[in-house]
Amino acid sequence: MTFYTYSYLTTQHVTWQYARLVLIIALIAVFIWLFIYYLRHRWNVKYKDLSIITGTIILLVLGFQINGLVNLHTSSETTGAITATVKTVAKRLNVKPATVAVNATATTDGLLFKTPRGYYRADYNSDGSAFVLEKLNLHHPEITLKKE
Repeated sequence: MTFYTYSYLTTQHVTWQYARLVLIIALIAVFIWLFIYYLRHRWNVKYKDLSIITGTIILLVLGFQINGLVNLHTSSETTGAITATVKTVAKRLNVKPATVAVNATATTDGLLFKTPRGYYRADYNSDGSAFVLEKLNLHHPEITLKKE
């Protein structure tokens, strides 16, 4: 069973986003250079073709970047809900949120929490607005803790 720490949930994983932005900037610079070179030497058509290919690659990478940003926004919303739940559990158990780990990255019924006081399960009501904590005893748990 995998548990995620509070710091893992609050840290944004955007390394690929920065790499894509650097790639887009580099491709735009190459595109501008090729297009200017083509405008200076209209007799050499290969620079026109290379600038068209570079422009197409820019559009493709921009599409990936927009898709990644939409996914990042969605995961930020779900992570925000689970971190609020972790804070609430920590407050109810009088522990720091950094010491609480949860077994999912999205709010679902039957979440398990690993705290210094033991393992707890959150049972939500029918509309999902409130939950009750129930102490559990796990026998021989195989736990992996994901930290950031």
